[in-house]
Amino acid sequence: MISGFLPVDFLSEWRSRDKPRGLVVFVGTGGFETNMQPVAEENAPLPVTPDTDQPAPVPRRKQCIASSLNIQVRQAEGIVSALTCIEKQWIDQRPVNAIVPMGRKSNREHVTFVGAGLVNLISAHFAVRVGMSVRIVEAAPDPRHGEDWTRYGCSSGGANARMFTLSEMDNYNCRHAHQDMNWQFSRSVAQNGWNVCDAARLSGEEKTWIDDFERIPSWLAESYNQDIFKFSRESKSLWEQWMEEDPELFSDSVTTRDILRIYSDADHLQASLARQDRIGATIRAVSIGDIADEQPILAAAVDRGLVAGGVYVHGFTVNVHRFIAALIERLETGGVAFDWQTRMVSIEQGTGGTVEGISLESGEVVRGNIVISPGAYGNGVLHGTSAHRQIAGVLGAWLTVPDREGGLRNSLKLARKGHIVEDANVTVALDENGERVAIIGSGYGFTGFDPYNIDQDLLGRIYSGIRDTARHYFPESYAQSVAEGSLDRSLKYCVRPWTPTGLGVFEALRAANDDKLIVVGGHNTGGFAQAPATGMAVIASIRGRQHDMHRDYRPNRFRSFLSA
Repeated sequence: MISGFLPVDFLSEWRSRDKPRGLVVFVGTGGFETNMQPVAEENAPLPVTPDTDQPAPVPRRKQCIASSLNIQVRQAEGIVSALTCIEKQWIDQRPVNAIVPMGRKSNREHVTFVGAGLVNLISAHFAVRVGMSVRIVEAAPDPRHGEDWTRYGCSSGGANARMFTLSEMDNYNCRHAHQDMNWQFSRSVAQNGWNVCDAARLSGEEKTWIDDFERIPSWLAESYNQDIFKFSRESKSLWEQWMEEDPELFSDSVTTRDILRIYSDADHLQASLARQDRIGATIRAVSIGDIADEQPILAAAVDRGLVAGGVYVHGFTVNVHRFIAALIERLETGGVAFDWQTRMVSIEQGTGGTVEGISLESGEVVRGNIVISPGAYGNGVLHGTSAHRQIAGVLGAWLTVPDREGGLRNSLKLARKGHIVEDANVTVALDENGERVAIIGSGYGFTGFDPYNIDQDLLGRIYSGIRDTARHYFPESYAQSVAEGSLDRSLKYCVRPWTPTGLGVFEALRAANDDKLIVVGGHNTGGFAQAPATGMAVIASIRGRQHDMHRDYRPNRFRSFLSA
């Protein structure tokens, strides 16, 4: 093979052979060829990732990763294509237990959602729309009652802002190979890393999670990214359809269309322009003069040379607390039953591992179709699933400044290369008095499996970083909030659910009577953005149909491939 691409039936042919299963990939200069026979056994060592994705000469070596075919590779891009193809073929041929035999209905049209965060609320909306009967169980109070933000999870406990863009959910591994890559979770915020917890309290399983993140090679990170973006594109169409069907919901939620991405670094700007073009997100690039004219709140930052340029991309923001309240009311009107302050305890399994249902703290055992969205706070209830210990917490911080003159006309993505809070979302919003404000969300802080394992000094560094962003990019608004004493009162954080791969989680277990127990989550910064696609995947699983998310977001995708 000299093209660098494997045939579609590669793994089928491989498995049909009687010879020992092994693959030799020769990495060498252009034109390097060999007729050597495979030498790897089925339990051969794991492959070594190529050191570069450029067609430059690299040292000859062989890698054993799983087949009895000889491959001749003329450039490193060919190796990346081959490895990507192998991984895709591998997951295609692994069993996905998200399918119920067709024609056997049982209780499939009733579903209980555990967790009333955005992913489950939006999935419930789509389930109701296709005629399903829905119940929602939530450990926290009804968010419409306005209790202290610390009593809620990520969706209702964070600030009143969420954003959709085509790259809102992303893979955060390094997608270009270099010596110092994938280190974010091994260094504290004080070291410009992403660890905000007391590292001495991390368990062995939490360290394994970090190790999984660090082991993901650049070629696999890029492949994962394409799968993630696929579901963002699916969600985009579903969001647009929903906006047409219920414009009042989105207008009441202060929906603001078209996102302006701005950059402090010219090289970062150019790289992002290429990426946004590549994924079909670009509306138009803008100069610093355009930015100052179109977004008056940024004029001072432009004058000080803090902005290198920007690009408008497809997307929108909502004031998410308004959105959640209105959506809950619509679901109640549609017949959805809510059980607030009702905590799930465990998954109940019978002999042979069959799921019998879930136990609630009240003593009730819930049976039928069940969808668990644990966020970063419910890992403990996932015992018995592959998703258990796959979802960790990563903290993000929020700050609100006034924008009474309406100088922020589009919500922003602000990139400060090398800053402690490098990426920020800035959302057009209304406060509780109906006054215009800008909500700034930024920062990454790993908490492990315990969302309360937060070092206050490290959290303080994130807060200082987000204050610094407000002071430099919105100086007048910052000064107003300091003078009014509202700046520090607006500081808060939420803990987002993350996986080491950047992929979300979708796991479906067979329950009694052909019902399903489904686990979803782990969407890092994109739970809101991808929730419509998640809803479609839930409905498909319950009704015995296939959806790509069943395969691509399986929780053991990375470990099963590398251990093959």
